[in-house]
Amino acid sequence: MIPVIEKISVPEKVSVLVKNNVVTFSCLGTETQVKIPYPFEVSLSDERKFIFITTSSLESSKKRIARKLTPMYCTLKSKVLAAISGAFSGFTKELEIVGVGYKAELITERELLLKLGFSHDVRVSIPENIEVVCPKETHIILKSSCNESLGSFVAFLRNSKTLDVYKNKGVLVKGEFLEKKKFKKK
Repeated sequence: MIPVIEKISVPEKVSVLVKNNVVTFSCLGTETQVKIPYPFEVSLSDERKFIFITTSSLESSKKRIARKLTPMYCTLKSKVLAAISGAFSGFTKELEIVGVGYKAELITERELLLKLGFSHDVRVSIPENIEVVCPKETHIILKSSCNESLGSFVAFLRNSKTLDVYKNKGVLVKGEFLEKKKFKKK
């Protein structure tokens, strides 16, 4: 059976607002939101230092449903904890562009130009909650308070040019190592 009440502590600098099962965390101008699905409810303590996640009352005949809710409950708890740390400190990912002639430049604050060996340049619009910095032509730093949107944008940038495992070319997360694939020699 899933736990009925879970208590999550909130740091002092983070302010919390609960409205219509949407929890909003804000700290120093950054804001993140987590939507709470139906069988779960969220409430705040009187001092606004703790968040309580509870389940709706489930009948004993619905134990099978309760077992299926356990993974969903754990995912919800990790999303709330990630939103708290995102509002407090933010998330950062770094990308490296590897390949001869492969470059990235920031055209405007909301548009990124990638030169990835195609006959044309790839223009990518940057989502509003993500901040992009290009200190070098082959290095991109991405910052955001929302880990989910940051991860999906990094995946989109990586898929803009498929990795070439024979020549070790493409868009890589910093520190990622591609093992060069061997090919048959006659």
